[in-house]
Amino acid sequence: MLLAGPGTGKTTRIKGIVDDEFAEARRILVISFTNATVRDLTASFASQPEVDCYTLHSYALKINHLTGYYILDNKQEKPSLEKWADKLQVDFGFLCHQLQCITFDAMIMGCLSFLKTNPVYGQEQIGTLDLLIVDEYQDFNAQERDLIDAISVYATETIILGDDDQSIYGFKDADPDGILKLHARADVEKIKNENKCYRCPDAVVDCATKLIKHNKNRIAKPWWKTNRSGSCTPKQFLTQIQNNEFIASEIERIKGEDRARGEDDSTSILVLSPVKFYMNELGTLLSERGIDYVDFWTTTVDIDEYMRVWWLRAIFSERKLLNLIFLSGQLTQHYRRKLRRLLHTALQKDFDHDKVLKSIKHMYDAALIAYLDSPPAITEFVHANPRFAELAQRIDVADLGDSLDRILKDINPAKEFKQGSVNIMSIHKSKGLQADIVFVSNLVNGVIPNEKKGVDTMEAQRRLLFVGMTRALKCLYLLSSVEWDSSYVHKVDKSQFIYSWRKKKYVARTSQFVDEIM
Repeated sequence: MLLAGPGTGKTTRIKGIVDDEFAEARRILVISFTNATVRDLTASFASQPEVDCYTLHSYALKINHLTGYYILDNKQEKPSLEKWADKLQVDFGFLCHQLQCITFDAMIMGCLSFLKTNPVYGQEQIGTLDLLIVDEYQDFNAQERDLIDAISVYATETIILGDDDQSIYGFKDADPDGILKLHARADVEKIKNENKCYRCPDAVVDCATKLIKHNKNRIAKPWWKTNRSGSCTPKQFLTQIQNNEFIASEIERIKGEDRARGEDDSTSILVLSPVKFYMNELGTLLSERGIDYVDFWTTTVDIDEYMRVWWLRAIFSERKLLNLIFLSGQLTQHYRRKLRRLLHTALQKDFDHDKVLKSIKHMYDAALIAYLDSPPAITEFVHANPRFAELAQRIDVADLGDSLDRILKDINPAKEFKQGSVNIMSIHKSKGLQADIVFVSNLVNGVIPNEKKGVDTMEAQRRLLFVGMTRALKCLYLLSSVEWDSSYVHKVDKSQFIYSWRKKKYVARTSQFVDEIM
């Protein structure tokens, strides 16, 4: 195990070990938590074809034994089906089983269970690994760690990388206990590292170190400065408008300096917040000033495009019933009630997929029904329905079902960090990223820390700010504002604010975490 702080070159250290000790290796598997870190790892090992890099979810999907099951998209399909389970008063997992679909989390659990009872299958799917490398181990929950353990059985050696101080995904039951317990084991060899921070300026290292040392449930570890110049600057404003004006003005100044050097868009910028409050107002201000930015808070779902893909999948895929349920929003209220009653009755008995499908088809658009029983060639369908032409260009006719599944998942792809631009996102979303300039906004008591979440989460919230701070390559700004509108205060820990009758505003105090830093 290599346990080390942010920016200390953990991947570089492990790559050196791979080059020195595993030069003859035929198969090396690298697993990490986020797509961003997997992209970085893939680039790091680009010259070594024997190294394959995956997120744990994508690797579990690769070795998944439930090949006939459809993996639900978390953005639209899973919430839609959860609502149906609630309306039908049935267990969500039971409904998924009847419709032959599954969530990613359930797929992980099923994959783990199957590997434990079917080692021959595991050998066929995974084979023999010379080395398994697991990055960002602190981000995996107990179930995911169990799957990693099951995969490690097929590896001659396993190397774990991580940092308990960067464990921030408590909302999915990931906590630092897993990596702390593993580190405490006597049979786990500890890999030595320089522990020098090559990412953050010395000022940020000093401030972040002061912050995280207030946590008790952690492993004290060296994290040395490297004489990198930069700054960590706390600023308090009266209003959020002034806060946003400062951010916009600083961005204008930075971009102006880039242009003066003939290096347009050379400086990367992150604007982070523990909550979404006022971020729309900042986006509006940046747009008014002609500043390009990427807003990771806002997801725009093209429902019409989703509907077109669900039409195609209802017609051309084997999952007609599942896709008709997703299309139920197009039904009249009368038919939605009728569909709900019919499904409820069918689920109380032996669920006959074909019988249910036959009994509900008449409820849907006549143009759709005409194609269900006798699907035409895709070219013939598009000729008769030109609004599907653009989608049809992305379809692989030889692999029609899987092709339609992939198209659906690509409709609203995850937004990518834009180098040289302004990227606005949550602190959670910034994990694995870095930027020259980092603004962390809304640092007031009641927001972060928010004691309504429970005193036991104070350390988790401190780790979250630690992660946000350590994204900075040059300059870090820690921002707070005094006056808050009531509409926002009611969404956080209101008890931490004082109401001013004179101003008709709530008054906040800069986060105690900033006090700990300075």
